[in-house]
Amino acid sequence: MENKSKRVISIIIAMQVILALGIVFLCLQNISVSKAVKEYVGYNGEIHEIYDDTAVLEAYRSGDDSKLNEQDKFVLDTAKKVICEIIADDMSDYEKEKSVYDWLVGYTSYNAGSLAPISAGDEYSHEPYGVLKYHTAICVGNSTTMKLFLDMLGIENQIIHSTENGEHAWNLVKLDGEWYHCDVTFDGGTGGIPAYTYFNVPDSVKDDGSYPWNHEVIPSADGTKYCLIANEAKELEDVYDIPKYLKEQLDEGKTMISFKLKDSSLYTASAAEFIMQNFTVPDGELCLGETMAIGSDTIYSISVWKYDGESGEGDPEVLDKLQEIIDSINQ
Repeated sequence: MENKSKRVISIIIAMQVILALGIVFLCLQNISVSKAVKEYVGYNGEIHEIYDDTAVLEAYRSGDDSKLNEQDKFVLDTAKKVICEIIADDMSDYEKEKSVYDWLVGYTSYNAGSLAPISAGDEYSHEPYGVLKYHTAICVGNSTTMKLFLDMLGIENQIIHSTENGEHAWNLVKLDGEWYHCDVTFDGGTGGIPAYTYFNVPDSVKDDGSYPWNHEVIPSADGTKYCLIANEAKELEDVYDIPKYLKEQLDEGKTMISFKLKDSSLYTASAAEFIMQNFTVPDGELCLGETMAIGSDTIYSISVWKYDGESGEGDPEVLDKLQEIIDSINQ
């Protein structure tokens, strides 16, 4: 009887050890996934301060930069040059915002495919100085630089700085009395060409729990009028209209293709995957994008990933050579 009790106790202890190891394994998996997400948005365990652009704005409006330090003088001078290049007096606030957005996406992703370590300017990647001088930006750098330009242009905006699930920051922009989320970091474009995945989207798209914010402090973003991905979404009959529409959009150089479906019953994951795999894209490939609830519509999207020969990212010649080497090794 005593031996039987000992065996039972041993089994229980063994089960507890196995359970504990399983929990540790799951925790390690979660840490790994969390780390990957945090690295993507530039989070390394540090919460960055949000850059205060007050002094630069005062110098911009007064024309007197004598009170600025050397870094802020560089920021002011560079921002003024960019505004002169991309902004026209007759633009609407939306057109100005989009011009800044397009410029910023292109400017900070000029060599996004390189695996070379970032050295110069890395310590400034969370503020406009790092963005404008070194093309180096994490999410906080993107959002503070976007805010600086919008402030200089007189467009009401603020930054959402979410730190509960790791650090991420993006902009909230007010157009015609309504607020919109504008996330440069999660744009989804390639080769410096914006995809507009999170450009002027409402809460229904951005508030997915990934990076929460205080809704009692941050105003609701319910605007849809200036949501580009929704405005450009053509209504198609059903899944069979998608290939032709894709071809038309690709011929126009679009990198984000959005659409609505009158009958969505046949647009399943397998149908979408079949389209992705069998549709030919010159110098690139198709990727299934977000499905978004915007207003009363369901918006589907397909993004185009363009190979970047300059950085070596997706360069067909490089990939073909690698394939030959891998095939020879696997034989």
